[in-house]
This record gives sequence, C-alpha cells and structure tokens, in this order.
Amino acid sequence: MFLIVKFLTINTVLPIAFVIRVHYQVIVMFSIVCLMISLLIYMLFYMYYKSVREKKHVKWLLISDLLIRKAVFYEDEMEAETLIPVTARAEKLMNNKQFRKFLTSEILSAKKNIIGTAADNLKHLYQQLQLEKYALKNLDSRYWHIKAKAIQELTVMEMKEFITELYPYTNNQNELVRMEAQTAIVQFNGFEGLRFLDVVTYPISDWQQIKLLQQLSHVPPMNISIDCWLGSANNSVVVFALKLARNYHRFELHDNILPCLDHPDARVRLEAINFLCDIYTDETSDELISRFLKEDFQHQLAMIKAFQSIGSEKDILFLLSLLDEENYEIMLSAARALAKIGKNGLTSLLDHANIAGYPLNEMVMQIKGEMQIKGELAA
Repeated sequence: MFLIVKFLTINTVLPIAFVIRVHYQVIVMFSIVCLMISLLIYMLFYMYYKSVREKKHVKWLLISDLLIRKAVFYEDEMEAETLIPVTARAEKLMNNKQFRKFLTSEILSAKKNIIGTAADNLKHLYQQLQLEKYALKNLDSRYWHIKAKAIQELTVMEMKEFITELYPYTNNQNELVRMEAQTAIVQFNGFEGLRFLDVVTYPISDWQQIKLLQQLSHVPPMNISIDCWLGSANNSVVVFALKLARNYHRFELHDNILPCLDHPDARVRLEAINFLCDIYTDETSDELISRFLKEDFQHQLAMIKAFQSIGSEKDILFLLSLLDEENYEIMLSAARALAKIGKNGLTSLLDHANIAGYPLNEMVMQIKGEMQIKGELAA
C-alpha cells in the first residue's frame, strides 16, 4: 500500500514541478525582452530629444551671435538711451527661460574675453534686455549654486550699482557664495571693498585670500586702516590683515603686529613672523628670541629663517647655540643666518664647525658653495 501511494505521489508532483519550472523560464524570458524593448524605446526617445535640442541650440546660437556682433561692432556713439537693434525673433524668444539662460551665457563668455568700448556695448545690451533683473531674482534662490552664479554674472557684467544687494552675501553661510560676493565687492570698490572684513564671521580660506590679493594688485594702492583688523575675533581676518601689511610695506604697523606673536592661533603667529622678516627694527630679533622656546618646530624654523634677513652681530650667540641642536633643518638654517650676518658671523660659524665636525662642517661647505654661486650671479 505504501509503495502504491509513493508511486502516485511521484507521478503527480513531477509534472507539476516541470510545469512550474517552464512557467518561470517563460516569465524570465518575457521580462528580459520587455526590458530590452524599454531600453531601445528610451534610447530612441533620448536620441530624438537630443537631436531636437541640438537643432534648437544651433538656431539660438545664430540669434545670440547676431545680437552680440551687433553690440560689439556698434559704430555709433553709445548713449544711455541708445537701443541696439534686436530682431523680432529674438524679442519673442526672450520670454523663453531657457533661451535667456543661453543668451546670458553667451554674453558673459564674450564679455570675459574683450575690453574697452566693445565690452561697454555688451554691458549696454545686457541692460537693454533687462537680464540683470533675472540675476537679482536668483539672489533669493534657496539653492547656493544659483546664488553664486547670479553674483558671478553681475560681477562679470560690472553691475556696480547693485553693490548694496551683494554686500550681505559676503558673510553668507555657504563658502562659494561668500567668495563670489567678496570678489565682487573688491572688484567694484578696490581697497574700500575690504570693509566686509569688519563684519565677516566665517573663515576666509587661503585660496580666497590669494584671489583677493591678486585682485588688489591691479588697483592703485590705498593707505587703508589695517590695524583694526589685527584685533578681529575672526582669525582668518587677522591673517589676511598681516598679509596686506606685509605686501604693502606698512612699516608703521610694526609695533601693532608684535602682539600677534602671542596670538593663540598658530597661523596668525606664523604670518606675524613672516611680516617681521621684511619689516623690522633693531629690537625685532630680541622679540623673536624671547618667544623661541615657547614655539613649536615649524614656527621656530620660520623664526631662524627670519634671522637670515634681520639678524645682526648681537644675535650671533643665540644662533651659535642652535648649531648644537640635533635637528638638521634647525642647524642648517642657523648656519645660513650666521653666514649672512657678516664677517664676524661667518668666522664664528667656521670656528664652531672646526670643533663640532660632522655634519656641521659639511653644511658649511654647502653654504660656501651657495654664497659663491650667488656672488657669481650678482657679478
């Protein structure tokens, strides 16, 4: 009886399992075919859309190019009320948001590459088409990249009249928005544009400081007040103020900058040392020596390198003491400083090297070679 039941069960289950397996394979094959058809349809639609878009952009490019050429090569004298001829097709397209963005991009690209009257004419076209109102509207966007792009657009088009609207963004929470706004303010107002340093609470990055200094190098220097920024609660503002003081040789700020050697921020102290390399008095070396032991290695090394410029005979004993240090960089920098002090410094270095031996004697040979090469170049 048991064998009969088992036989009947096997004969019933196997056909059902076979049917399920075949059915599953059919479903899988059908799904793959549907997926391939869907992918093919998507690719066809995408290629069609791309083709239509490219054709549209070609037409837009021709219209934009015509407008820009009319502005750039406008022969008559441009007055405030002068209107550059705009085709009916272009006027109609101005209601299209995508076309406005395309045209604005083309105008900005052209404006970046030309100067003089042609650049002024492009600005006139930009204002005639009232494109600035869309940039101002984008300043209120909740997306930081739209804000940054709007500020950049107004900067390139030299919309100085909107400086009041741009100023609050110099302390925006987004770094790129801040950078664009700070760049714009300095481009429009030069040194006077640095007034944003009075209120900025976010850090000014090293890269942004380089950009600002580069911008300022293209405008006539002004004797602006820097000492107020040396006491800023924003450490990056203090660092930037020190760089300004050094770049523009503000000798009168020497005593104001000495307290920065005791600043809690390491970057401020380092920049103060760099300032004192170029702008110093007879007492500057004493200020550095009194703080030497309290500083970390990088700041100590910067101080020793400063002695190559500010060192005098009264500093020889201090520098000789550094020749007994175990650190190679400290020894080499101190040896270079002694060699540059003068005859007494070089003599003291040679005497110490004869006693100390290796590796100081090899450093002295290296320094002599450097001095000889510089002497030949100077000759």
